Amino acid sequence: MVNFFKNRIRLRTIELEKSNEDLNNIKDELEKTIAKRTAQLKRLNEHLVYNEENERKAIASDLHDSVTQTLAISISKLKNIRESDKSINKGDLLEIQGYLEQSVREIRSLIYQLSPPILDDFDIEIALGFLIEETNAKHHSNFHYINNIEDPVHLDQAVKVTLYRAVNELITNILKHSGSKNGRIEVSKIKETIMVRVEDQGSGFDIEKIKDSDSFGFGLHSLSERMENLGGKIQVDSKSGKGTIIVLTAPVSLSKDNEYEKS
Repeated sequence: MVNFFKNRIRLRTIELEKSNEDLNNIKDELEKTIAKRTAQLKRLNEHLVYNEENERKAIASDLHDSVTQTLAISISKLKNIRESDKSINKGDLLEIQGYLEQSVREIRSLIYQLSPPILDDFDIEIALGFLIEETNAKHHSNFHYINNIEDPVHLDQAVKVTLYRAVNELITNILKHSGSKNGRIEVSKIKETIMVRVEDQGSGFDIEKIKDSDSFGFGLHSLSERMENLGGKIQVDSKSGKGTIIVLTAPVSLSKDNEYEKS
């Protein structure tokens, strides 16, 4: 009988030790997951700070190079008219009017960049169409847009804004770094996922080298983390001299709340 109880105690001890080991393993996995998530959030926060600073610099530069210049010219011409002994020339006034109208257009363009109202009024496929049309007009580029979506696609606002900003960022990168002003943007809905394919025939790049560079954290890797935070992902296919294909995917919202928002 004594041996029976000893064996029971020994088996129970083994079970407890195994259970304790399992708990420690779970704890370790949780700690690793938390550490990984914390690092991701830290990098995302760094990107947001970096991106906001870049946007402020870009807006300041645009204001200086466009609105400030046209307004300064208008003020100078008005000052010349006021100080001149000659009668006011209608042609001078029309010229000043033209500068002021140009300033208004430039200010509206900056407002649109800060918060595109089209995202509040239209679905993502329509908003992307307007974005590409405006880009082609502004930069004399030739981005071909293919919209394969027939029925409205309901996205959470955060997903819609992130996709729009991501495509805008990718187009900007093509114009700045690929050596090409030609590209192709295609949007599709596959089951409960929306997919945006951005392709160019520019210089391309070595993905592994880009990953090892300091700037990668604020580029494609950061974009990847933003997509993952929304349940989406990004796939990159590029080779030096052979262009780049980037595919963005994100979940389509199935909530009734979004249906009501569209009604």
